[in-house]
Amino acid sequence: MLELKNVTKVYQTKKKKEVKALEDIDYSFQNKGFYAILGKSGSGKTTLLNLIAGLDKPSSGEIQFMGKSFKRFKGKDFDAYRNTCVGFVFQEFNLFENLNVYKNVALALELQGKQAEEQEIEEVLNRVGISDLMYRNINELSGGQKQRVAIARAIIKNPRIIIADEPTGSLDQEIAIEIFEVLKELSKEYLVILVTHNEEYAIKYAEHILRLSEGRQVEKPEGIEEKAEETLDFEYKKGLSVLSSLKMGFTNLKMSIVRLVLCIFLMVFSFTLLGFCISLSFYSKIDIVYDSFVKSNFLDPITISCFEKNKETWYPKTENLDVIIEKLKNECGMEYRLLHNRVIYEHHYIDSDVSSNDGIHMWNPSGVIEADRNYLKDLNFSIMTGAFPEADDEVLITEYYYQTFVRYGFQNKEITLEPNEVTKENLIGKTIYFRTYNAESTKPFKISGILDTGMDVEYFENLENSEKITLSVLHDSNLITRIKNGSMHSAIYTKNGALKATLNYQNQSSTLIGSTIKSKKDVHYLMNYLNEESTATSKYELRFGIHDQMDSILKNLNEIQSISGAIGGVLMCFSIFLLFSLINFTIEAKKKEMGILRALGAKGRNIFFIYSSEGIYIGGFSLLLSYIGCSVVLFLMNQYIQKNEGILVSVYHYHFLTYFLLFLIAIISVIIAILLPVYKVMRKSPAEAIRIEIK
Repeated sequence: MLELKNVTKVYQTKKKKEVKALEDIDYSFQNKGFYAILGKSGSGKTTLLNLIAGLDKPSSGEIQFMGKSFKRFKGKDFDAYRNTCVGFVFQEFNLFENLNVYKNVALALELQGKQAEEQEIEEVLNRVGISDLMYRNINELSGGQKQRVAIARAIIKNPRIIIADEPTGSLDQEIAIEIFEVLKELSKEYLVILVTHNEEYAIKYAEHILRLSEGRQVEKPEGIEEKAEETLDFEYKKGLSVLSSLKMGFTNLKMSIVRLVLCIFLMVFSFTLLGFCISLSFYSKIDIVYDSFVKSNFLDPITISCFEKNKETWYPKTENLDVIIEKLKNECGMEYRLLHNRVIYEHHYIDSDVSSNDGIHMWNPSGVIEADRNYLKDLNFSIMTGAFPEADDEVLITEYYYQTFVRYGFQNKEITLEPNEVTKENLIGKTIYFRTYNAESTKPFKISGILDTGMDVEYFENLENSEKITLSVLHDSNLITRIKNGSMHSAIYTKNGALKATLNYQNQSSTLIGSTIKSKKDVHYLMNYLNEESTATSKYELRFGIHDQMDSILKNLNEIQSISGAIGGVLMCFSIFLLFSLINFTIEAKKKEMGILRALGAKGRNIFFIYSSEGIYIGGFSLLLSYIGCSVVLFLMNQYIQKNEGILVSVYHYHFLTYFLLFLIAIISVIIAILLPVYKVMRKSPAEAIRIEIK
């Protein structure tokens, strides 16, 4: 069944010297029987055993198993050979301390992709005389009991060959005899090849003896002319599942707790910083604008600022704005009008100490809008009292402006009205005075009516009596200030062409003010439209309630993004190095264990998943914690922005792409950290990994 032809094995030392461990070994083994390999330490016994087991390859010569040469074996063939044909029994037992007796024996079946049955395990343990120890922990067993477990693990998969390397070397005489008797009994069913230096026991129990001295056969045995009864046709087992491999690798996490915790901490910290940095890149201005409207009950003022470039400087645009107004109406379906900034020359309040920050009321109108009846209708504005301006010197004031007179009274050169005397009716026909920024004289305008713009003044009444500055109060204070400084509610309205006819006003304003946005679709459409209309020399900016705050917010957060990205990158490199060293440390400590698993028939992918699982667990756990950490950091950042800027919207959100990119970064980091250490050991033969001394 097994034949060696001129087998030679040469090792190369670190100093590049060649050492012959075996030279020209010729030997044949039958299908069954007890074979002993004898020789002193260093004679090459274990090296020969490793070659027979497929744990190492000969330098020259040939090994044939059931008529097929090892030279024709590929990596998967050696795995299948060890998995199905060879049962290994080691001198040092090489059991897995973290598994009990049952699981140690069951592992041999699991490596074949089989499900271990309790009855089957019990029968095998009974054959070696330890069925009563099935659920004992390995550290509770004596040396002889451990070796019986190793033998049970070898025969559970019903191999063709049982290979035993000094199985009694660490046992006392009485126990050693028991082990030899067990192996002798098994040789009736299997080919048992035993390495030993105990000639007395070998002669007593073995049927055939191969003696080695300094790597050579002492004598050539008579040839055994026995042809293989069947040709070799491997059954490639599925092997240990990925899930089972990962479960087995979980026990490695028990090592080096301090280093493990430090590694996880640094990876979580660096992943969190990188996630935060990525999240800053995915802020949506459209979402911010729309959320601002929602939080403000759609009272946030919307304006469009227009600029033109002169040399390298941007200036307010003052010409051809009627074109953009027409496009906005036709293509976006939105009504906008030019806001002409006018100054009210005289105070029209009895209380002259009214300021722009005094509660919810206006100090001056934010400007004048030339309009017509259709424009007001399109905006759902209605005249509550009075009529639309017919003459060039007539204006409509808003309900919001009227409420200021109700509180503070009305006064001009001709008349004074106390607050309790102010009504909508008795303000009709009263005069207010305008002037341009550059004009020294003033022009009178009569109030022709009071316009309802839908301004909910009651919404802001809580500001009058608020004693505690909460985020909501701060937000509403900022909002009412923005409404007073530039919105449909704080303007006054006159007929088209009135300002030019009355004030001889030639220049147009650079600000458009108009329709209230009611959906995110409107925001998206309008912002994209303005971006498309903007050129290298002319640009249009949508300005909303928190626009001015956003300029400073984005500037600061761009700096934070750069800093956090740099720190996160440096820490990521360091954590990868730490993870690499941790996994390398674990693999170095588990190198022999990896060789044992290879000897038991574990496939390369099983080894990879078992010993890379530490990096997978650390990376996965760190990634999960970093998701939580990044969410917390973004929440705190949003709270900080809201508190300091007086806004209610969340500027930054944990975007789906943040999860995905952070997941990719984690995978790449773990792969970098685990690939080299695992690959370094995988390149070695199982015999090298076990670190068995050449004898």
